[in-house]
Amino acid sequence: MQAAACAFHAEREALGVCVACRSRVCAECTTKVEGINYCVRCLAQRAQSEAKPKDAAAPPSRLRLGVSAAVWAVFLWLALWALLELAFPEAA
Repeated sequence: MQAAACAFHAEREALGVCVACRSRVCAECTTKVEGINYCVRCLAQRAQSEAKPKDAAAPPSRLRLGVSAAVWAVFLWLALWALLELAFPEAA
């Protein structure tokens, strides 16, 4: 019976299976992350996909939300004041 070969090195015996793509991999081509085998290709894809959402989807800070709320409050107050001046020009 012949041992399974590595997907990246045909001359080497496969010692593990990548959980993402199910490729058989040798000791050099596998990396364990939290006890799970990944091939080099899938590990690079995982690292790339985990890096993007963290940078792109940062939630706004409390300071930014507070400043935004204050700007909107001032804008609405001025809009209301302008409407009242137009509706009752002689009240002031």
